[in-house]
Amino acid sequence: MKTSQMLLIAIGFCISACGGSDSDVKPTIPTTVDVIPPTSSVVTFTGVFLDSFVEGLSFKTDSGSGVTSKNGEFIYQLDEKITFSLGGITFPEVDAKALITPLDLFSTTNVNQQAVVNTLRLLQSLDTDGDAENGITIANSVSTLAASLNIDLMAVDFEDEVNDLIANSGGLHTQLISSDDAIYHFQNSLDTYASEGRCAKTHPNVGYNGTFSTLAHNVTGKATIIDDCTIQITEFSYDGKGPLVYFYAAIDHQYNTNSAFAIGAQLQGQVYDAAELTVTLPIGKSLDDLNGLSVWCADFNADFGNVSFTP
Repeated sequence: MKTSQMLLIAIGFCISACGGSDSDVKPTIPTTVDVIPPTSSVVTFTGVFLDSFVEGLSFKTDSGSGVTSKNGEFIYQLDEKITFSLGGITFPEVDAKALITPLDLFSTTNVNQQAVVNTLRLLQSLDTDGDAENGITIANSVSTLAASLNIDLMAVDFEDEVNDLIANSGGLHTQLISSDDAIYHFQNSLDTYASEGRCAKTHPNVGYNGTFSTLAHNVTGKATIIDDCTIQITEFSYDGKGPLVYFYAAIDHQYNTNSAFAIGAQLQGQVYDAAELTVTLPIGKSLDDLNGLSVWCADFNADFGNVSFTP
């Protein structure tokens, strides 16, 4: 088959697979014979586990595993689950995201929930220097000591089950700290993270905005940079027909490069009609890493509509 015929078939397949129809306005597609087939690139993100920043927790996702860093950091990919553990003590699997706390582990907003309280007490009691205010560091030896433990974090005898671990951990504490102290510290950590976090309004691009071009699937709307890590999208419409679609950020609309990155969750086929959404930059990214946003079909590298941020 001639090269030009093969090219037309490939282009037709891409458009139909991304939910296009003859009535859609098609994304611009190169018409020369030098078209490079779409390539998929792995994009990883850095998240944080917070009580204080917790160093020494093991984590595992489908794409990898490791131990949280001094700043509580872990690595993940979009739409993954993540499991944290400490020796044989395994916490519930949760959605991987930019910030995870013990509240997320137990799908609650109630800081007094028993499993949350017991987790806070355990992590803070294992801190090597006994001062959770400067971060929580769990020694490597603790995972070995806890290798055979399988603890019910809701158990009434939780304290009895972990006291030997605390006493032999090598840290300053030799028994569990009180529930009141653990909750007080955690609430202060959340308040400090919120007030001193990266979502201030210091970047010169705060307030920049723009209107989405319409390239396919009835994408329309406006986008405004609210603060150093938040973008508000208003009057947003999209017919929901594309597979694996995200908001993608990039410099100069280079969405099909390794430097581009997704913001927020997959749009998952939902239809939007003059909706309002707020998306947050992943940890490790800043407003310096973008000047445009796209409704992007990651399966076929197709731009359904994009916006340029201007003053």
